[in-house]
Formats: sequence, C-alpha cells, structure tokens
Amino acid sequence: MTKGRSKMSDISRKLSSAAASLLTLILVSSAAHAQIDVLTGISGLTVRYGSITTTYRFNSSMILNSIGFFTNGSTPQSLSYSINGASQSVDLNSLSTEVSGFRWLTLSNPTTILQNQSVAVTTLGPSVKVGNRFFNETKYFTSFTVNASSNISSVTTNVSGSTISNSNLRVSAYNPGSNVAPEPGTFALALTGGGALLGTCIRRRRIAG
Repeated sequence: MTKGRSKMSDISRKLSSAAASLLTLILVSSAAHAQIDVLTGISGLTVRYGSITTTYRFNSSMILNSIGFFTNGSTPQSLSYSINGASQSVDLNSLSTEVSGFRWLTLSNPTTILQNQSVAVTTLGPSVKVGNRFFNETKYFTSFTVNASSNISSVTTNVSGSTISNSNLRVSAYNPGSNVAPEPGTFALALTGGGALLGTCIRRRRIAG
C-alpha cells in the first residue's frame, strides 16, 4: 500500500511540475505577444469630402494583427488597406461592431512588417447631398499620440495637418522564431487546460496522501 502511494505521489509531483511549467510558458509567451494600439489619446472628430489615406511607416519589425477603420457611426462606401503597395479591399461584413468609433478587421494571417516598410489605410465615407451636389463625407480625427512601443516612425495622410488619421493599427512585438502572433483564444484554451491539470494533480495528491 505504501509503495502504491509513493508511486502516486511521484506521478502527482511530475504532473504538478509539468503544469507549473506550462503555465509559466503561457504567461511569458502571452506577455511577449501582447497587442498594442499604435495610436492612443484619439480625439477631434471632423470630416472631409473625398477619400483619406493614412500611411504608417515602421522603424523596426512588428507583427500587424488588426486594422481599425474610423467610422464613428457612419457606413463607409469603401475601405481598403495596402502593405508595401499591395492593396486589399475590405468587406464591411468582415469587420467587428463599432467600438469607440472604430470597426476592426482582424487579419486571418497576422503579417510581419519589416523595418522601413509601411501600411496604408484608405477610407471613403458615405455619399451625402450638399446643395445640388453629392460628396463622399469621410470622417477622421485630428489629435493622437503614437505609442512608442509600436515602432512607428511616421504617420502621414493626404490631408493637411501633422496629427490626422482615419484609422489605427494593432501590433505586437516581432519574434524572429515566428512570424505569427498567437491568437488570444489559444492562450485561453491553454490556461483552461493547465488549470484542469493542476486540479487533477491536487485531487490525486489528496487521494494518495
């Protein structure tokens, strides 16, 4: 009986150690791949007639996870983005519901943006009648701060002004060993599994003890 309990105790210790290592790895990886918004402190809503393109240039490699389009209650006529000149139109149905004026597109394949490469975001607002003519009224904001951790060297638009944008980006640190940022759901699933494993270890220890 004592021998059986000893074996169970050894198994429990090994499982507990494995579970602790798993949870530590998850927490470290999660911190390494934490997503941040490129622009913060956003304010100053205004509009212009015509499209707006904002270009973000990187001074160091980062992973692009999501693109936020500033809609602020409107339904744009068209949205698109380009990475180093390769343009991609965006289906409105693929966007999240609006939060704080933004509708986000989560990239199915997060993309590594290298040093000196750029991401451009173009928005064209809905058509509105002004007098006897129709114009596309596109919304943008006129004040923001660039998050220093995002490794963005410049944010420029085709609208005059130094702090103007129609969008935002969500990025994470570049890991040379992997060009894909883990999805939040992956960590949640792993944490759940790790928690269950720890629970199993505790129960087995009680039975063995």
